[in-house]
Amino acid sequence: MKPCMQGMTLALALAVATSAAAGDCARVSTFDVAPRSQQLFPAVLIAIDGKLPGPTSGPSWRIAPGRHVLTVAEAIDAERFLPAENRERDGRRAGRYKTLEIEAHPGMTYRLAVRLHPDRRDRVRENEYWEPVIWKASPEPCH
Repeated sequence: MKPCMQGMTLALALAVATSAAAGDCARVSTFDVAPRSQQLFPAVLIAIDGKLPGPTSGPSWRIAPGRHVLTVAEAIDAERFLPAENRERDGRRAGRYKTLEIEAHPGMTYRLAVRLHPDRRDRVRENEYWEPVIWKASPEPCH
């Protein structure tokens, strides 16, 4: 075998071994440890690729590696808003979710949160005061 072919075969073997060790899956987590100092707050995962993510009581969901669309709702503390803003938040139904597209890699956990834009709190009706974000990605085996 030619030396360059041996190197490619070794690289492929390492990629397969790494993928197998990672469990060929990734995770999305809504476990709430996002730093409030960065205006990050709890997210509610509504759907993954248009489908319910599974039991809603869990803070973590397995996903296959690849591109995914997450449908997200915000769960920002009501104390962050004025009473009139909270009435707007409670009253809106259509358009209350946002989507976030991610590229998931095997063996990674993606921490999902929502970022509050305090300078846009007056834009509650237009749903412009927050956005879904992956605030942290960390390697974790997925079995």
